Amino acid sequence: MLQFEDVSNDLILCVWDHLVAADVIYSFSNLNSRINSLLSEFCGLFNQLDLRYCSLPACRFFCRQVTSVIEWRLNLTVLKLGNRYRCSQTDMLAEEIIKSFVANHFAKIEKPYDNVSEDIFRSLITNGTNIPPIFPRLISLVVYQPVPISEVYRDVLLFSVANGSLLRSFTWNSCASQTYHSSAFFDWLFRYSTNLVNYKLQTAPDTNGFELKYDHATLNTYIPHSSLINLTIHILNLSTLHILLHYLPQLEHLDVHVSSMSHSNNNEDQKLNYPKNLRVMNLRYFSIEGQDCSCLERLVDKFSETLEKFSLFLIHYCRGDIDMCFNGCRLATLCKKLSRLQSIHFAIHIPLMERATHQILCGFIQAFRTPFWLDGPLGCIQVCVNYHQINRCVQMCSLPYTFTGSTLFHTIDLIDALFNNIEEEKQIQTDLSTTLASLWRETKWLFISFTENQKIPISFLRALHCPYSQGRVLVISCERGILPDKIDDQLQLTHFSTLQLNSSFDFDNTYDFAQSIAWFRLLPKVKCLYVNSTELKHWLTIDHNKQQLLNTFLRQLDRLYINCSPLININQNEEIMLPLLSFIINAQCFPNLKYLRFVRCKYISSSWININQWIEFIFLHINEHQLKCLRFDFIEKEKELPDVKTTDELIKTTEFLCTINIQRFVSENHISYWIERK
Repeated sequence: MLQFEDVSNDLILCVWDHLVAADVIYSFSNLNSRINSLLSEFCGLFNQLDLRYCSLPACRFFCRQVTSVIEWRLNLTVLKLGNRYRCSQTDMLAEEIIKSFVANHFAKIEKPYDNVSEDIFRSLITNGTNIPPIFPRLISLVVYQPVPISEVYRDVLLFSVANGSLLRSFTWNSCASQTYHSSAFFDWLFRYSTNLVNYKLQTAPDTNGFELKYDHATLNTYIPHSSLINLTIHILNLSTLHILLHYLPQLEHLDVHVSSMSHSNNNEDQKLNYPKNLRVMNLRYFSIEGQDCSCLERLVDKFSETLEKFSLFLIHYCRGDIDMCFNGCRLATLCKKLSRLQSIHFAIHIPLMERATHQILCGFIQAFRTPFWLDGPLGCIQVCVNYHQINRCVQMCSLPYTFTGSTLFHTIDLIDALFNNIEEEKQIQTDLSTTLASLWRETKWLFISFTENQKIPISFLRALHCPYSQGRVLVISCERGILPDKIDDQLQLTHFSTLQLNSSFDFDNTYDFAQSIAWFRLLPKVKCLYVNSTELKHWLTIDHNKQQLLNTFLRQLDRLYINCSPLININQNEEIMLPLLSFIINAQCFPNLKYLRFVRCKYISSSWININQWIEFIFLHINEHQLKCLRFDFIEKEKELPDVKTTDELIKTTEFLCTINIQRFVSENHISYWIERK
């Protein structure tokens, strides 16, 4: 019989390759010295801990281990935690740290205590009790916070975990509605992160950012940070940016998203100082209202002698006054002031009240046909100008398009794009896909908008057939447009692997399923589909001929996301959910489906009544489908429901031929319930 000791290191490592490092350590540690040696070498035993993707039992185990085992506490250098599917990781770790901190405190003063509560911890730190860093050698901390966090748990992570003098890198990705924590994050940065080099503080792109006021900074006696070099941050307004720059004299790299609109004549406080060595500035999102962009020009001018790389995503609301908008001439004037500039990337949107004529677009592109752009100090910079007819917005961008953080929005007017390079414009008539390749070379999401019953030209579809769009996500608006007859015989959009159908909640008799079918036939390589429940319901009632075309598309899917926000009451939940489940777990329709997720389910109390019935239905038919993961996400908890403390639960059952984990997460306004088949 083969003994475990006889298994080669290569075979053991091969097994580990299929597991998350934390799960490997959880499963194999302390078996023998040889395994521990391999864990130390390849998985960072006692040195690095990444809990973001590990199993829930492993996460619970490590949250206790790192606070109690001396090897973890003294040797841990990298800690990463937080995952939208393991929502309570931050809370679990914070709870264990509180227990450890309170126990140590009472042990030092030799007093007994009955229980450990958050109130005791808060009282101790409020009274000035020194909080020693629990991981004194920690160098890097990464926190992904998908759900709201309490002030106590926030302080545990900031002032106990991230309190060491060796910490060099701090990353915190917050969920929405958490910017009221702004003061704590900035207090920690300027009063406790003595040797920090990299600081990232971000929230969802479509929410308000974090705010810092000058009065708060002076009241809390902020002093300039002596070591911070790299800053990536999502902030509320331009004033916050100026105050941050004032207190970051060593800053070299700035990446900032400004969520609120700025006014063109916004004046910063003249008493503020600015970094002397800023080399890279990435204004990821910046919107300005007014007849000019002087606030932007004054900001950039502060770094005229140091800035080497400049990236700008700008929306200028110029009230329809085209003569005053920020265009190629003004951007060239700004760049000429930057004596050390080596590269420029930009995307500028100019919303207009009326449709832009060809003459207007020619005026915009002409501003980029000057010597500065075609043969200037930065070389030849290719620029594309087109008009988004749905949003009524002129779009100007340098190529290649580098703003991967945002979806690329376009309409069929893309085929009328103008280029500052005349040779490019000549080529566009014969090979549009190659011409536009650099537009979406780095883009992950391509959002296409159509008007009602709009005819889609073949040239536009050929433009989508771009070699650089391999594995991209295609998002189609509520209106699907009218594709040319038998277009799928002429070309196939094989490079899109994910399709998202944005749908109206209120379909009427005008819903034309044939338009969706036409797109399905164009997308033979799609493996993942986003669709809302109302549209999916229509698919259950289509005639037999169309059903065959639909099944051809559905058979290739391995992931399906269903938006349930249209289901707004208990009757709709009962009428639709079971028929949907019956349709989806049908092995003939979805033979390859592995992941099924119902998102944005509303009315938790009515839905929650039925969820056991839905789960039981899945179990009863478990031999008829291949689902590995089924998940329900509920939002908008009703007022009559009692407050529920954040919790995480895992139930393991072996009643079936496979092992099934049933997990539940409950927070203030969010409930998730999912099963995983192992």
